[in-house]
Amino acid sequence: MTQVSPGKGSWAGVALPVRVHDLLLVFAGRLDDDALADARELLASAEVDRALELIAGCLVAGPVGVSKGERDELLSLFDAANADPAVVQRLRLVEPELMTRHRFGAGKVDGIGAEQGVSDAINRVLDALPDIRAVWAVWRLTPAGAATGAVPHRVVLIGVGPTGSAAATAYRVEHTLRRAGLTASVEVLRDGTEPTDYHHTAMRYATEVQIPRTPPAVVAKVVTKPEPWVTEEPADDSLNDQELGLLRQLQEELARRENTDPTQPDWQTELGTADPQSFDWHEANSSTMVNGMPLQPPDNRT
Repeated sequence: MTQVSPGKGSWAGVALPVRVHDLLLVFAGRLDDDALADARELLASAEVDRALELIAGCLVAGPVGVSKGERDELLSLFDAANADPAVVQRLRLVEPELMTRHRFGAGKVDGIGAEQGVSDAINRVLDALPDIRAVWAVWRLTPAGAATGAVPHRVVLIGVGPTGSAAATAYRVEHTLRRAGLTASVEVLRDGTEPTDYHHTAMRYATEVQIPRTPPAVVAKVVTKPEPWVTEEPADDSLNDQELGLLRQLQEELARRENTDPTQPDWQTELGTADPQSFDWHEANSSTMVNGMPLQPPDNRT
């Protein structure tokens, strides 16, 4: 994965495809939905330069206004991807408050909720998409971009953790939804990133999608009480006779310790003096050393 050289600002040391993905989040609702989906597909295929050229070309053709900060970020991305930035110079600068605002709805369209069918479709690719934290769905009531599609338009929002790939998740989920007959824009928000106004507004009306996840495999058994030690384990063909003998001795020693009362000191077990009233070390002299030798327990075997 291409890395950006460390520098100033919030993008220092961030992978180039991740930067492009986050910029696509900024343009959500301003670029048309098909252009965003195509750019995310190129990004998931590691064609970063082509994704950038598509984004800039659609912004210019719109024409879609951008802020100075967004144009500067595009110039930086074009430079990092060794792409020709000439098209970026043609972008139309506007003030942030003049950008498009969208409306979303939490109800049903023709009796269908935005979340309906999403769970069944996404469940087919969950195993290939790690660290998906949550999924929401909402209807967008306003058109987006110059080449607008039909509205209301379904928007699926996904939260991923640090080990998830935002670009791959966006592409795979959008693709599997399309195969299931669901038209939707998929917005993947990385853990720790600040959502845009577009996503904040969408989340206010979104319905959470119940995604069944397979619980992690149990790697350790919780034992509430000691269990008998199993001494007859299947032999490992990869061990030689000497190693098998050592393993057997280890099992026998562990079995002996399992049968030992843990409340009794080791020396009582070894001498066979398990009477708890035989000697009280707490009432004896606090020193347990005599002439540099450990104080021995009394011999009660006589």
